[in-house]
Parts: sequence; structure tokens; C-alpha cells
Amino acid sequence: MTVKTQITFKDFLMFHLKSSFPRLIAFLLILLVAFILKESTDVTTENNLLHSVPMWFGILLGFMVIRSFFSIRFAFNSNRNIQERIDYTFTGENIHIRGETFEEDFTWSSVYKVKELKDWFLIYQNAQVMNMVPKKFFTREQVSELRTLIEINKVKAKLRED
Repeated sequence: MTVKTQITFKDFLMFHLKSSFPRLIAFLLILLVAFILKESTDVTTENNLLHSVPMWFGILLGFMVIRSFFSIRFAFNSNRNIQERIDYTFTGENIHIRGETFEEDFTWSSVYKVKELKDWFLIYQNAQVMNMVPKKFFTREQVSELRTLIEINKVKAKLRED
């Protein structure tokens, strides 16, 4: 089965925003608790609690969002391969990837793991390197076929059941 894909900046941005959202919320909650603890132990600034926490919380949130956007844009623009039209060919034995400027083959046994999200298949070659395959380029039958190939080849995977 061959699937032709191309990741846009919007796809890349939305993937990273969705995947980092839980970490952002956890960080902001920890920060909020730290602010409240600091303010509650500092008796001289009790009147400023309601004024300082939201202000610094908003400044930090704005900084984190702006920094994340520019980091994601830099990561996308600095990796030309991710921007190319990429053809993935999945067979019972291997995965063949062909871009406009590169070509790669690897066997299912060399795949570290596969993670299926609502909109993506993430095929990890190791713990840090993954191929991001957008599901919007698959037919329903191709999604089912890829899941079957993953299961048959006993690849460590988290697959959806829809």
C-alpha cells in the first residue's frame, strides 16, 4: 500500500500544540500553586495577591505561547525533508519512504514503536526520531490495513480502535 503525503506548517503547528497542551497546563498549574504559596506566606503583600498572580500568569502564558510558535516555526523551516511530498509504501516486510530529495527503507523489526493519534501515525525509528504520517491522506481501508500490518509484525504499538 502506498500513501502520498505532504505536511504543511499548519499541520505541524497543530500537532505540536495539541501534544504540548497537557504539559503547558500542568506547568501553569504548578506555577499558580507556587505563586499562591509565596503570596500566602508573605504577609506584607496580601493585598497584591489578586493583582500580581493574574498579571504574571498572563505574561508567562503569553511568553510561552509566543516562544512555542517561533520554536515550532524554526523546527519546520529548518527541516526541508519534512516539507516535501513524501510517499510511504507499507508492505509486509518493510516501510519504504521516498521524498523529493531522499529515499529510505527499514524493516518492521527495526521500528521502535508506532503510536496512532486521531490525525497521525507516528512511526518511531528510535525513542527520539519519528516519521509523522498524517492520516488525512489515508482511506479508511488503508488505515485498517496499516493497523493489520503493525499487528502482524508484532511492532510495539498504541493503536486506536475506531
